[in-house]
Amino acid sequence: MMTDQQSNMPSPIVALGYLGFYAQDLAAWEEWATQIFGFAKVRAPEGISSDHLYLRIDERQWRFAVEPGTEGRVAFIGWEAADANALEEVHRRLTAQGIEVVRDAELARKRCVQDLIRCEDPDGFRLEFFHGHLVSREPFVSPRGIGFVTGDMGLGHILITVSDIEKSKAFYLDLLGFRMSDYIVFGGNKVHFTHINPRHHSLAFVQTSDRIARLGHFMVEADDVDAVGFALDRLHASTWQLKETLGRHTNDRMLSFYCENPSGSQTEFGWGGRKIAHPGWLVETYDATAFWGHKVPGTEYSDRGPQSPREGI
Repeated sequence: MMTDQQSNMPSPIVALGYLGFYAQDLAAWEEWATQIFGFAKVRAPEGISSDHLYLRIDERQWRFAVEPGTEGRVAFIGWEAADANALEEVHRRLTAQGIEVVRDAELARKRCVQDLIRCEDPDGFRLEFFHGHLVSREPFVSPRGIGFVTGDMGLGHILITVSDIEKSKAFYLDLLGFRMSDYIVFGGNKVHFTHINPRHHSLAFVQTSDRIARLGHFMVEADDVDAVGFALDRLHASTWQLKETLGRHTNDRMLSFYCENPSGSQTEFGWGGRKIAHPGWLVETYDATAFWGHKVPGTEYSDRGPQSPREGI
């Protein structure tokens, strides 16, 4: 295995396609997503219970799904393959390593995609690999007038905490062909940032001291800096908690803030993320998560940053 090295084998995965969450209060999820961040609620796909919530942020039929359940663990993570051949390559790589893979035609119909396979990663995160996501003829209209940076870079990024960093690197880097963007080392943690398209990272992962696998946060990127400021004002006027103040990240240069979401993880809302440029990209290591800002309310700081690791990393 080539763990921690740049593989010459291209990844058949091209983007983070969609996310699914569990929640007990779907009405709160809808209000949070539509009124603060400008997601648009859409009708559930055919065959899906009406008590499920579906949300759009672009031309795709949906990007976020929320179903009744216990908050905490993300329900599913959808990774997009470019076409049928790429999806078959994902299937081949997984099964060659003895990983149980299920092709699920009924789930593909419910997800509004042409074909879908599913499996679990080393920590039990449910992964769905698909191609042919439905594009709606109805234009996306944000209730807050916000545009989002998606397209060939997918919906945004996620950060997960993992129980065994070596197993995660072997799975995502060596097997699936994700490429290293860079690292951030702070508070005893080494966060790995990986990319599969021009977005600086679609997946970041870190082994924390408790070695518990969880979704740390997901990020969506606005196409205008003022959208971030207005959303921050709306958050302050709401009952939802700000988890990190406005700040600028060191590695991807994103101007963003973090808040709690109704499923118990965090959401980063940002603007101006750095893009990967190949060839010539250098994998670097940073000693802090932010140039400025991204302060956790109630946390003591030195001039080098927080005195303990942050919950959402």
